Amino acid sequence: MKRRKTIRAGRLVHDCAYTMLYPSDAPRVRREKRKCTTAARQRMNLKRAAQKLELSLAANFGPRDLVLSLDYGDAHLPETRKAAAAKLRKFLRQLRGHRRRHGGELKYIYVTEGLHGDKRLHHHLVINGTDADLEVLRSLWIYGGVDLCRLSLRDGYYALAEYLTKEPRGGERNRNGERCWTSSLNLRKPETESTLIPDSLTLTVPPGAVVLDSDSVRNEFGEFVYLKYLLPEPPRRRAKGSVKPPKPKNTCRKKKDVLQS
Repeated sequence: MKRRKTIRAGRLVHDCAYTMLYPSDAPRVRREKRKCTTAARQRMNLKRAAQKLELSLAANFGPRDLVLSLDYGDAHLPETRKAAAAKLRKFLRQLRGHRRRHGGELKYIYVTEGLHGDKRLHHHLVINGTDADLEVLRSLWIYGGVDLCRLSLRDGYYALAEYLTKEPRGGERNRNGERCWTSSLNLRKPETESTLIPDSLTLTVPPGAVVLDSDSVRNEFGEFVYLKYLLPEPPRRRAKGSVKPPKPKNTCRKKKDVLQS
């Protein structure tokens, strides 16, 4: 039997299957199988900050949502990160109030930076989008400029997550994997599932999915297969709030079927 572990975050899927160890395995068999289990563990631990943020972004935001940069004019430039955080929290409270008055909600993830370039404090945010965002955002952010664009999934979520985690939280060096962003409390969490599958099955990508990364280890006693992919965008539906994409159907196939295809 193999152990299959799947992490689903919106349309993003990390899928992994590896041969299991058994107490009855001979030393050589255990040694070869352990190469597979070790590779699986390294792939699915997702301990780096960018990997954690990637999952949170994927679980909550899509191509109709927005990536913002908020900066400060000279007259409003805060002297400390604490002062900048207070201004940003005020902005978010006002934006949340505006959304609520119009029957919507606000989801966000943000980071505050000021260690690179000209070292001026500024903010990067990802928020759920609506139809009239630009004018509302500009009217509420009275301290400086507003740049925004739609969230691009051309390269998945990892490039954005890596960009947003390039500076440690609070301007101090952070431990590996430490969270360096702030998010709203209404975000969905990634889902993790662990199951057993027969040795005759291996992982495949669902039709229409885009493969972002893959890896494998095989020897005479076992195998490890890892796939990271982005599911196709579901048909747009007119409903309040975002639509959770359906779970992919069985994405395992018998080895002989894979070889024939």
